Amino acid sequence: MILPLSRVMNPHPFSEDASHSAPTGPAQPPRPAVRLGQIWPAGHFGRLAETVSVSWRRIWRNPIGVHERVWTRELTWLAAGGAVIVLLLFTVDARVMDFMLSNRGRLTGWLAEASQAGKSEWYLVPALLVYLVTATADWRNSGYRVRARLVSWFGQAAFLFGAVAITGIAVNVVKIVIGRARPSMFGEFGAYHFDPFVVSKYFSSFPSGHSTTLGALAAVLMIWSPRQWLPIGVVCLVLSAFRVPAIAHYPSDVLAGFLFAFVLTVVMARFLAARRVGFRPRPGKMLPAAMGMRQGRLPVAGA
Repeated sequence: MILPLSRVMNPHPFSEDASHSAPTGPAQPPRPAVRLGQIWPAGHFGRLAETVSVSWRRIWRNPIGVHERVWTRELTWLAAGGAVIVLLLFTVDARVMDFMLSNRGRLTGWLAEASQAGKSEWYLVPALLVYLVTATADWRNSGYRVRARLVSWFGQAAFLFGAVAITGIAVNVVKIVIGRARPSMFGEFGAYHFDPFVVSKYFSSFPSGHSTTLGALAAVLMIWSPRQWLPIGVVCLVLSAFRVPAIAHYPSDVLAGFLFAFVLTVVMARFLAARRVGFRPRPGKMLPAAMGMRQGRLPVAGA
């Protein structure tokens, strides 16, 4: 098949022939400002299909360079230690919920409202919008700086959406398999009633879905801003814990969902980093680095 000359000279930014480095050679005169009509001309669906196709092939290609293991010793310690803490919390779930039910008031109502920060749609919808806007742009004719921004925003929006969606789907499967009764059924069944494979919101307590979303979000934000990993983790974990005073989950539900999503999100990021898709490995570090981003900042061009 003979490709148009424009495609040979200016390949798709995700293709194997595309250059992701800054232009070299003698300084060029400043280009005129790029107008929105140039970035999003007609043909949106064709560009969307091409971008999805090319990026999908890159995801499943062989690792590049020195191979970094997707699963690390640090992840093993985190998963094992987290499982032990979940088991310990499991032993006090009934006492904690009994206390919460006996001390409901205005404060617990506020905490319940704050726990809604874990609703997945808060992150899925904006991420999907950014993904669609960047995927339908004409990257070839946008200039290096604009193209670098589009590539970075596209990759990170796609990952945020995928992290929240994939962990959410996985945890919903676990909920059905385990079938733990929610705290709203505490008076009837207690804290340790399980009815596996019953598809009902009343038997979907373990793990917490809101905590799963916040665990995935914490991992993504830590990758974006590794220097702020501690405050990010604390804030997201505290927001997850508010599901307990909301009488929506037991403590063990909360931590299990948070850790499950955090670990799975890190594994997905490391898998992509080995293929240089949106991320790159950081030798000796559990969290990879996001391409096109400076530490502690949002995606920028030329980073």
